[in-house]
Amino acid sequence: MEKLLDNLEPRTVLLLMSSGILLISAALFSYVIWPEIKDYRDSQRTRTVLTRVAGSEAALDDEIAMLRSKVTSLQQELLGDTASLPDNQLEAFVIGRLQGISWRNNVQLLSVKPAKGGKIHIFHELLFDIEISGDYFDLFNWLNEMGQELGFIVVKNFAIRPLEWNKSDPRLKLELTIASYRNSGDD
Repeated sequence: MEKLLDNLEPRTVLLLMSSGILLISAALFSYVIWPEIKDYRDSQRTRTVLTRVAGSEAALDDEIAMLRSKVTSLQQELLGDTASLPDNQLEAFVIGRLQGISWRNNVQLLSVKPAKGGKIHIFHELLFDIEISGDYFDLFNWLNEMGQELGFIVVKNFAIRPLEWNKSDPRLKLELTIASYRNSGDD
């Protein structure tokens, strides 16, 4: 090895030593220093985000309250007020609500006949055969309000016919069957 070094020119030895030092420095920077710099930058970003979040705790509380009210609103839209009622009180509740909706919309509630429906998957069906009379727009408003107040219901049968033949403003009779679905509890 000494013989090889003696045969080399001093510039070549200097160049080899410089290349070796450069190579070791590059490896040291790539595998030791650069990962630590990246970790430090990531830590700084995380600290900035956490500082911002900690400073906006009141905003988070407001957002949580808003989301809770939205969940309550969506449950009301889907289930209405019937979700917490036992089955034996559900019929009286629905009939009472239908009467209130009828009064508010100038519609006469002629009859309501509750009946048990079938079982569909994990739900059991509660049917209501309803007859009402009123003018067209009052019936339309009655149907909209019924959907809002009673939550998710399905109109299974629907028939509308004139009750009287007054040409200017005929009264109509609406016969419909609505179905409400409840979880049967049999999993």
